[in-house]
Amino acid sequence: MNWNILDSTIPRNAAELKEILLKNLNLVDSKRFFSPPHPQDISLQEVDIDQTQVEIAVKRILQAKEKQEEIVIFGDYDADGVCSTAILWQALYDLDCKVIPFFPHRDKHGYGLSDKALDDLLENNKPALIIPVDNGIVAHQPAQRVADGGIDLIITDHHQPEDKLPTATAVVHSTKLCGATVAWMLAREVTKAADVEMSKFWQLDLAAIATIADQVPLRGANRSFAKYGLEALRISQRLGVKALLAQSKQDQKTITSQTVGFGIAPRINAMGRLGHSLDALRLLLTKNKIRSEKLAKVLGETNAQRQEMTYEMYGHALAQSDDWKDEHIIIVQSADYHEGVVGLMAGRLMDRFYKPAIVISIGDGIGKASARSIAGVNIVEMIREVRDDLLEVGGHPMAAGFGVEEKKIEQVIERLKKLAKEKIDKELLKPSIDIAAVIPFKLINEKTVQTIWDFAPFGQGNREPIIALKGVEVLQVLTMGADNQHLKIVGQGDDGVTPINFLFWRRGSLAEKIDTGNKIDVAGVLEINEWRGRKSVQIRVKDIALL
Repeated sequence: MNWNILDSTIPRNAAELKEILLKNLNLVDSKRFFSPPHPQDISLQEVDIDQTQVEIAVKRILQAKEKQEEIVIFGDYDADGVCSTAILWQALYDLDCKVIPFFPHRDKHGYGLSDKALDDLLENNKPALIIPVDNGIVAHQPAQRVADGGIDLIITDHHQPEDKLPTATAVVHSTKLCGATVAWMLAREVTKAADVEMSKFWQLDLAAIATIADQVPLRGANRSFAKYGLEALRISQRLGVKALLAQSKQDQKTITSQTVGFGIAPRINAMGRLGHSLDALRLLLTKNKIRSEKLAKVLGETNAQRQEMTYEMYGHALAQSDDWKDEHIIIVQSADYHEGVVGLMAGRLMDRFYKPAIVISIGDGIGKASARSIAGVNIVEMIREVRDDLLEVGGHPMAAGFGVEEKKIEQVIERLKKLAKEKIDKELLKPSIDIAAVIPFKLINEKTVQTIWDFAPFGQGNREPIIALKGVEVLQVLTMGADNQHLKIVGQGDDGVTPINFLFWRRGSLAEKIDTGNKIDVAGVLEINEWRGRKSVQIRVKDIALL
């Protein structure tokens, strides 16, 4: 892997390291970065939401409240969509609106606002207003069907729109936020218009989960939602949040973006992948402690099933790696792939081989695909170039999905491979890692870790700073975990004082190539390990260079 060292200056102390990190981020306003505005103070214009559309939406929602018309919040089945639904449902319920949630079922209905989902929804409900959250921006035909049926539609979404917007009473849209925070902005405006007071952390615990889970860039407004939302999560009295944290053995007082990304979000996502998102919504909204614990257990068990399934499918895909060795894109397909985990597989393949990856699940004559991309490749736009062969397509520059008839899958694959060769420069496919700074061993201490954590929350657009250590002497090599899949190295630097633990997840196989006494360069993230009341600094390794 190529190491791209962003600044060649060797910091002598934590203050100099902070200056280097600030320079690397190319911040226009560092004060605003460290003290971002509270979400309640962020204007609609700041996040590119059309104020006129919001005013129309607010007026229609309050009209439905007065007339006690039925409102349906039409959610999406991932963590962003579940949190979007919970935020808007709770806000409208608290205003005494007649409001119910609805989630499409992944296998039965497919993604988003669709005819199949509408068939089931309208069979059992008679809404006057439908509000899709985290979906709907490319649902042209279903939106027209809603309008033709005399039902009003307010779309709230953050996905990439097409040239023409669907027919709707109002479209509340921004690509600067995640779906839940677009819904939060609308909920805020409705609540303000109803002259109801909001607390400082009103709904921000859910906004943080969605913002981090959906991996939107943590700059600007997204940083505000993540920062204040994490504060809200640390003191949240929401029973579902507490139960999820207990189920994943996480300490509520020390929640970070990592806690959300690896402990909370996967469990919510698992329900949309293998179960039904309604259980995840019930967990987030329940006021019953026993019910919250039972639902959290269901989410945990479903997530464990998802993990096992992903592991098996990933192994099947890896067996085909020779097929994409010379390609600029990875595309795998199988009738044995579960539609609910193809996105996770695509992400793993992209991470492992550093190429855009598409995984297609085939069933009932239809292929359902999920794509993940690398920096510099707008995957949704590339897929849209073969739109004439697809049933549907939508997503972001970094993640997308599409549907295709089984008989056209091979044709689509060949077209996408050809497009990838034409549009993706080979230089983009060379794995690289951005190194914030090379630091001396004397800076491996708790003060340095705190300096780095002042830049949190971390995520897309504000990655955890990766530091490099040169000439680490290997004292001990160990493997850990099931099947010895993780690597642990005990090493020390030129100060020869304190041994340091280096943990390299999923790289246990490297143990055979490293011997005691070797010198290595290490790139990784500094973090604090606390064990039985004792704290020590360790390195979560991103790459190792053998010398």
